[in-house]
Amino acid sequence: MSPVVDPVDRAPTLLRLSTFGEVSEQLRQAVVGCVRDCYARLDTHLPPAVGLRFFDTAARQAQEVERESRALGVVGNGDDPLPVSHSAWGDLPRITVCAERLEPLPELLRDGMVHVAAAHSVLHGSQDYYVFTIPADIVRQGGEIGVNATLLQRFLFHVAAAVKGAAAVDLLVRCGFIADQVALALHQLQVTDDDLLAWRLAEADPRARALYLLAQLRPLLGAYPLLSHAPTLGHKMYALVAHVPTQQRERLLTLSSQIAGSLSGRTRADIQRAFSMAWEGIVRKESVN
Repeated sequence: MSPVVDPVDRAPTLLRLSTFGEVSEQLRQAVVGCVRDCYARLDTHLPPAVGLRFFDTAARQAQEVERESRALGVVGNGDDPLPVSHSAWGDLPRITVCAERLEPLPELLRDGMVHVAAAHSVLHGSQDYYVFTIPADIVRQGGEIGVNATLLQRFLFHVAAAVKGAAAVDLLVRCGFIADQVALALHQLQVTDDDLLAWRLAEADPRARALYLLAQLRPLLGAYPLLSHAPTLGHKMYALVAHVPTQQRERLLTLSSQIAGSLSGRTRADIQRAFSMAWEGIVRKESVN
């Protein structure tokens, strides 16, 4: 375990390292240093301990996540493992690194990913930020338009991830992490062939359309705290959804702007409010068309 040296005399955060498979010591030390530097510069209370896990491959990480999810009774989002991610399902917040996916990336982008995960471990390091109750009126309305509980949870997951992501970026920007966060935003705002295919597959089903659109909130909201430092991100935000028909595109861009303007820093309340806004602004409008 390695203590993080904190120049403002706060209690140090212990990094509890664990490694699954063969991960280079060079990568491990680079990530540890990145996390330490981040904690030293953040102007907020730090957690007493954080788990820092390294996996050599995405397959090994997915296998372990599946095992843990079954043991904890947690439903995953079904996505592939990210290069760097965060969670708080155990007894302490955790940062998880997939070496296979992180090592090939440019250093600035790698730093941006690690810094975001570190910020999440500070801001969202308890299970309170992962468990939410869907309002009864939305559950009822969902039943009326054919949206079941499982799909409601997926809608909520995307909204919650977007709001928490924006909070993490906002904290980092406030503490001077600009270049790496711009690099990360540019990466997340890229449109891939998989994105285009996913939209084509979703276009005929209103529920699938809504799910696709809400998934775009995460990169969109994450860019807002950076716009004053990198105004060109605004063009990238529009380009992210340029392939979506005008009506859906304008709904999504309007919703992202409204949510960004409503964020208060009270994460749980922000998520609940953003989810209600997304329900009215995207899901219900898609379902009646």
